[in-house]
Amino acid sequence: MKNLAVGVFHDNQLSRELGKKGTESDILMCNKKTDDAIYTFLCPVDDRLAPKSQIMSSIDAAILAIPSMTPEVGETILMLDAFGVSKGLIVVPPYTDVGAIQSLIQGRSLASFQILERDPVRIQSMLQAITPARDLSSPPMVVIDHSFSVKGVGEVILGFVKKGILRKHDTLLLLPANKEIIVRSIQMQDADFDEAEAGSRVGLAIKGATAEEMKRGSLLCPVGNATLASMIPLSFTKNRFYTEGIREGLFHVTVGMQTVPATITTINNGSLILESEKPVAYTTDARFLLMNLNAKKLHVMGYGTPQTPA
Repeated sequence: MKNLAVGVFHDNQLSRELGKKGTESDILMCNKKTDDAIYTFLCPVDDRLAPKSQIMSSIDAAILAIPSMTPEVGETILMLDAFGVSKGLIVVPPYTDVGAIQSLIQGRSLASFQILERDPVRIQSMLQAITPARDLSSPPMVVIDHSFSVKGVGEVILGFVKKGILRKHDTLLLLPANKEIIVRSIQMQDADFDEAEAGSRVGLAIKGATAEEMKRGSLLCPVGNATLASMIPLSFTKNRFYTEGIREGLFHVTVGMQTVPATITTINNGSLILESEKPVAYTTDARFLLMNLNAKKLHVMGYGTPQTPA
């Protein structure tokens, strides 16, 4: 069965029209199951940068509503492009100048987005055509978005299987807590399963760590399949619309579903070094979105990818 995680931006009501309300914190998640697919719709409740960037780091596709062209919408476009989100839809009001939007997204990852008027039935139909490639051959990896304790069950996490096939009773490493855990049970859509493949949204009962240690953005994977570091060298691509310049100092970075303060300590010819107070867990193919939350206008500084040691 196909699983699709879809970010919805600048139209929270659309998420509720496309799926049934599920978990809600600073991120609203709505779910829909059809005969051949399971959809998870994620939207930032207050359009704050941190949860918005966390959603973008984990989705397969995006729905971008443009009721009018505002600085916030422009920044969302830049963020989606920084994360390389290339599958999705742009929803516009009737009589919108579509040509202006096409010019705006030309040359960006959003260039392949289809533009349409707001029609939940048609939107759902168009989402059916999106089938992302899945890596089922790699070891399992889960990114956590929520965790809590359930009476009679114990510690539970909600998250997405990003790679491989997760199996009941798997022993994995929890990062950045660096603790060995056991997957006691797997649930999807309130039903128990023995395994879940890449793309699946899962609820897992976990043994070996507390809910507090399994914060949003934590990874579950076998030993050696993710990096844990507090000093991270990046190849960096600056956002050309960010006018304040890239300088040393304290900023914020989102990688996976983690958003943490990080200090730029070194800048050199298209690369920089980030240092965080606590270790950050990431994979070699991750994108780091660097943000200046104190900027007066545009907050997105650019994005980086991890550099491997020479």
